[in-house]
Amino acid sequence: MLSLIFSILACTVCYFGLHYAWPDHIGWTITLSVIAFLAVWIGLNLLIMKKLEKIFKSVQEFIQGAQDKLRREINMYQQKGMVGPRMQEKIEEKLKASIKEAIEKLEEATPLRKWNWLVGKQTDTMKAQLLYQIKDYDAADPLLDKALPFDPMITAMKIARYYKRGMRDKVTKTYNSGIKRFKGDKKIILYALYSWILVKEDKIQEAVVVLDEGKTKTDSPVLKDNWEHLVNNRVKRFSNAGLGEIWYSLNLEDMKQIRVRQQATPFGGIPQRRFR
Repeated sequence: MLSLIFSILACTVCYFGLHYAWPDHIGWTITLSVIAFLAVWIGLNLLIMKKLEKIFKSVQEFIQGAQDKLRREINMYQQKGMVGPRMQEKIEEKLKASIKEAIEKLEEATPLRKWNWLVGKQTDTMKAQLLYQIKDYDAADPLLDKALPFDPMITAMKIARYYKRGMRDKVTKTYNSGIKRFKGDKKIILYALYSWILVKEDKIQEAVVVLDEGKTKTDSPVLKDNWEHLVNNRVKRFSNAGLGEIWYSLNLEDMKQIRVRQQATPFGGIPQRRFR
């Protein structure tokens, strides 16, 4: 990365310059050289992250504007009674087009990638989430596989895709690491998702164990209700619908009614919404 190269260069120039000027002060020479390295490293990376934040904010504002426009269009259709498959398909296509345009805007961060490896990681993680939203899984999966798991929704998306791709070992491994990484209510979506998968696999007792832990370590009434349903043999009443937008943004189940849905995202959250 260029930021590292420039930092090493600054350190080297400082060292030899000071060593030439103060040959008898090797301690100060080393100390000031290290300070030069840190100053250049921190300064460059602060500048890079500031530029990256500006790009992310621009993408967020673009998506928000496009979704606000689509919400107004949906309301107009509903007021006119124009609700049906064709209208929904039209809205979905417009949403997909706006997300694709937002992904193109993320390319503005490309020149920054050569300065810090985290730029590429963060950009690809955001891109993976946007691709996931429009169900372009062929493009999203490779990015999700390498995505930084600093957000529970990113971890949940990875688990959901591993499950859909039949990669069962990775489902459990990613779930276990996520449960250890996140604290409190941030783990709700992981407990809900993994228990849902276990129920789908007819592993009811394992799902009960997961939900028992989930209802103890979080304040989610959904996890508690699902635990009660399973222990009382009411498997058909198991449902994560109570989690609302967070659950439906994983694209594992569809919401029946037409409405605007918002999903959690990383980086402070790009408000990504789906129309059903």
